[in-house]
Amino acid sequence: MKLDFILNFDIVVVGSGIAGLVSTKEAVKTGKNICLITNGNFGGGASYFPLKGTLGIQSTLNNEDREKFLEDIKNIGNKMENEDLIKTYINEIPDNISSLKEIGFEPWLRNDRRPACFAKYPRDIYLIKDWEKAREKGKEIFSNFENLKIFENTSIVKIIKDNEKIIGGIFKNKDKFFGISSPIIILATGGIAGNFKHKLYPEDVNGIGHIVALDSGAEVQNMEFIQFIPGFLKPKYNTLFGEHTLKYCEGMFDLNNNLIFDGINNPENKNLWIERSGYAPFSFDFESHKIDLKMINSLDNEGVILKYSKDLYKDEGEFYKVYLSWLKDTMGIDMCKDEVIITPFVHSCNGGIKINNNSETSVKGLYAVGEISSCIEGANRLGGNSVGGSLVFGKRAIISAINYLKNSDFKEYSLLDFQLKFNDWLDSLIDGKNILSENEILTKLKAITSKACNIKRNEKVLNISLKEIENLKNNFSIKENIKSKGLEIYLRLEVTKMLILSMLERKESRGAHYREDYPYSLDDTYKIILSRKNNNFIVKILKI
Repeated sequence: MKLDFILNFDIVVVGSGIAGLVSTKEAVKTGKNICLITNGNFGGGASYFPLKGTLGIQSTLNNEDREKFLEDIKNIGNKMENEDLIKTYINEIPDNISSLKEIGFEPWLRNDRRPACFAKYPRDIYLIKDWEKAREKGKEIFSNFENLKIFENTSIVKIIKDNEKIIGGIFKNKDKFFGISSPIIILATGGIAGNFKHKLYPEDVNGIGHIVALDSGAEVQNMEFIQFIPGFLKPKYNTLFGEHTLKYCEGMFDLNNNLIFDGINNPENKNLWIERSGYAPFSFDFESHKIDLKMINSLDNEGVILKYSKDLYKDEGEFYKVYLSWLKDTMGIDMCKDEVIITPFVHSCNGGIKINNNSETSVKGLYAVGEISSCIEGANRLGGNSVGGSLVFGKRAIISAINYLKNSDFKEYSLLDFQLKFNDWLDSLIDGKNILSENEILTKLKAITSKACNIKRNEKVLNISLKEIENLKNNFSIKENIKSKGLEIYLRLEVTKMLILSMLERKESRGAHYREDYPYSLDDTYKIILSRKNNNFIVKILKI
């Protein structure tokens, strides 16, 4: 493959969600020559997905709240969290809320201080909304930076190294490949939800950044902990379901209107429904996960019907009124009048690339921020922390990167240097037969991922799915489709394999990870670390 051209920048940021834009804004301030790459249009990823009326960010209330905040995050992390990063977050988040204004949002403090999802203690929660307005404002802000070059509809396919240091990357725009020579790459490419059938995320958040990072020498951890949140199949597909409404649910039914699980009026189930109304994502750590498993039992029928008491619309709580008004006015959904059919949708990924307090990976010059990183989350994700983590560690990545630039020597690399390294990698890939089309591969990939990596997991299905992934690879030619989606599909197949290997190794149920064949949590705790060498995964168990 020939590269069309090569460009030189001091820092490259990949991803234009909140994490990527915060990092880019901080980088621009330094006066360095900056490049922003986004695989869609400016302002993308989960950050700008219209998931609900508002999005919250938890902020430390005061000095007395620091220990309580730490307790909240550690409790819900269930021994899988990263304590050093948590302490940094707690100390620095109050001073970082203003970063949202710098990229086009208008955050405001909630009036009713209340515990966020999974939290025990109430604290300050800032809200943002108006995604389109924020995107347009962000475009205006970023268009005025003379030291910034933006590439839209462009994806990263390979990181290039020399002497164990980052020297740049290979990028693809339509059917063209080009190189960027840069000692710093900051990955903000988001999670892995795009590889599932039902997702409350954009299609292009597909995890290829994880594999690109692994192939450069980075590690990932906690990839088995993926949040699933109920979403609407009907009356409007791909819309967030408000879990707080469940305390008014009168029953769960299959699509033939047969009762699956009695509702709030049944004394035996009342506490389960009340508990389940207090958090959004599935979690084995709560007894009310039984409700989710009842829902999963009916997955072959594509969802379950929920029926509601009219008392739902009498609740005067702000959280209810804001959500129900948004649902009715924006989405045209009335929970009592419409047939409500829900199923688990994949949402955010709690694990990711291993980083330290400065967002540094194990590879010199490579940073990870936002959902692609294994940040402050553990077996569960505390509500309102994901955006906050992007603010704190996006800024920290730039501080570290500038220091790295000051204290290191770099030489320039030519187009030929990059082309040789890129083609050496392409030659190392085992190519399959050109039997299945790109659309066929992607359809089959989503079906495999959705079956094996959903809420219910077991060894048999996971192992079968590994073989199915290999079969897809054997029946798809990367090189025959390289100018289209050949490399993207290869990387996405590897993403699902990464998830399956992590889930296979976690032989217990904990937090967002549930194994039918191991329906209990172990006393001994460990983290599952994955790396790659010669295009193959290496699995390591780290006892903690």
